[in-house]
Amino acid sequence: METVVCGKCGQRYAIRVESSSQDVGLSKKQASFVADKLVWDHIQERKHQGTIELPSL
Repeated sequence: METVVCGKCGQRYAIRVESSSQDVGLSKKQASFVADKLVWDHIQERKHQGTIELPSL
């Protein structure tokens, strides 16, 4: 499990993987996607969503 923290407001998001074999590279890409999404939320002055749908990378 990976945790991403918004640098602006401190809100935390946990990235949970359903399968037992976790791909470290995929986890890093998903964490990067979430971090970018959080930055864009602040740029566009939107509140963060409760959950974020991850793209199939």
